[in-house]
Amino acid sequence: MNYFKGKNIQVEITGNTTRIGEKYEIILKIGSEYGYVDDAKVLMNQQKSTKEKLIQMEYVSTENDLNIFKCNVEFDNVGVHYFCFKLIINQVEQWIKNDVKKKCVTMSNGNIPYWTITVYERDFSTPDWAKGKIMYQIFPDRFFQSKKYIPSKISNRVTKKWGDMPNWAPEKDGEIHNNDYFMGNLKGIEEKLDYLEELGVEIIYLNPICLSQSNHRYDTADYEVIDPYLGTNEDFVSLCNEIHKRKMRIIIDGVFNHTGNDSKYFNEYNSYNTIGASQGIKSPYYNWYKKNDNGEFEYWWGFRNLPVCDGNNLEWQKFIYGKNGVIDTWFKWGIDGIRLDVADELTDEFIENIRIAVKRNKKDGFILGEVWDNAICKEGYGKQRKYLLGKGLDSVMNYPFTNAILKYVRFGRADYFEETVNDILTQYPEDSLYSLMNSLSTHDITRVMTTLVGDGINNSRYNWVWDVPYSRAWQFDKLKLSDTQYEKAKKMMKIATIIQYFLPGNACIYYGDEIGMYGYRDPFNRRCFEWKNIDKELHEFFIQLGQIRKKMDFLSNAKLNIVEINKNVLVFERKNSMESVLIIVNRSENKIDVSIPEQYLTGEVIFKSNYDNNQLLEYGFLVIEQK
Repeated sequence: MNYFKGKNIQVEITGNTTRIGEKYEIILKIGSEYGYVDDAKVLMNQQKSTKEKLIQMEYVSTENDLNIFKCNVEFDNVGVHYFCFKLIINQVEQWIKNDVKKKCVTMSNGNIPYWTITVYERDFSTPDWAKGKIMYQIFPDRFFQSKKYIPSKISNRVTKKWGDMPNWAPEKDGEIHNNDYFMGNLKGIEEKLDYLEELGVEIIYLNPICLSQSNHRYDTADYEVIDPYLGTNEDFVSLCNEIHKRKMRIIIDGVFNHTGNDSKYFNEYNSYNTIGASQGIKSPYYNWYKKNDNGEFEYWWGFRNLPVCDGNNLEWQKFIYGKNGVIDTWFKWGIDGIRLDVADELTDEFIENIRIAVKRNKKDGFILGEVWDNAICKEGYGKQRKYLLGKGLDSVMNYPFTNAILKYVRFGRADYFEETVNDILTQYPEDSLYSLMNSLSTHDITRVMTTLVGDGINNSRYNWVWDVPYSRAWQFDKLKLSDTQYEKAKKMMKIATIIQYFLPGNACIYYGDEIGMYGYRDPFNRRCFEWKNIDKELHEFFIQLGQIRKKMDFLSNAKLNIVEINKNVLVFERKNSMESVLIIVNRSENKIDVSIPEQYLTGEVIFKSNYDNNQLLEYGFLVIEQK
């Protein structure tokens, strides 16, 4: 049960989440001093006050001067359900609601939030291998180049020396073509699996690997062929096999919202021996793409190289998730899961059918969605999205946690951290919660080191902290961190990583963060891995933490409790009935006296930094395990 208290008012509910058909109990206890309760009902509704209904509560008894009422609810549809209490007290209408800001139950007719209950499918579960692990995200062109694979030159691609700056300025035609390649490849990843194992990595996530027209490969040219600069289809099968030999898993990007315009399907430049959609209605691919009211092709966010696919087209659906379609092909190669690019822009039905295809290939196949905001409260297509309620995604990229951790570590935003973390904890299905992808950097955002100390980062409640409102030229000019900035960033990054690693979900390292790489957004966050410039101290920190974290199997489903938080100190624990771990972090430059809770006094200190004589020094941390 979850408990909420106010001034002599108590509310008890089965939980913040439940499954369809499960018994759900709501209990209200209200002090006699409020008056005689003539009637008590629960007002329940869904998005935008739809499906509103009143549920009668029954009087149970009076104990310790508290009048107790309860009701049982069985939900028959998935979604976020909202409720409060409507009472008649001494013949006057009164309302009891959840005052989130004051963290208490209150009697109010004001615009105060209701309680929320997330209802999801009864049989929903996510794979155990995707819970509470360490992930590693690789941008394939920039990780490592094996000399065992030398591809043939492809026209219109520019090959650059490993470690040079990626092209960031527009070309003479005013466009940024993303056609500079550093020749990282699949054999290179395979050769570095020992390196990843040492970090404790158990899940590898690759950005797109199929034939595409750009170095980021989010503009697919052929879904059934590995990009030749990365290797062959056989090379990818080999990589998957080697990963599985080490009891690791691999997921890859699935980009199904759009293709490239220079693809076998659209074929705007006649690069392929096909009749592409751009060549007219005679193309077998013509109906795969969306058109506006004037019959013109739609392009993703206006980018002319990214024509948008029509997820409602049956032929497109069959090609992607039908028998012997793209998803079947990829799983035959050996993948364990898919990360769906811009999942928000795919319909719920499209995602649900992808799930069916994934699960028919592997019962424990994993579907991760790119969703930036709270995925439960998300709206789209004029209705509440249902892709995280049991028939679609297993889990999502957890940018809210990223934002909360970085705002806390850089600016001390304890209020924002606590509110954001609690929202996710209380609104996500439990299986999704423990399968979240928790990152501090990705290919789409500023690297963590720069976010923590770089110029242009601002402390706004409503922004993504890594966003900078400045041009690429400005970012290039401000790219280099001074020695002082770098050393401070390293200290701050360590405590951010400690928080990240012990929150529910999978802690994901973005390639190079573990050796001290930094930079603003694309392309500065996509530079080549600096194999000859590894920060050994930081790297050793990640190895130690990774090996500690990998042994703590109970974190795959342990509850989280925030013990204390303010602008200087964060104390939280993860625990189940058998084991627990306490994390204490000092995010300030001051000495902090540490008071260890009694139940952890006999525990084992398994990791620490800047801790001495019951004091945490600047940016220090302490991790205590209790069995």
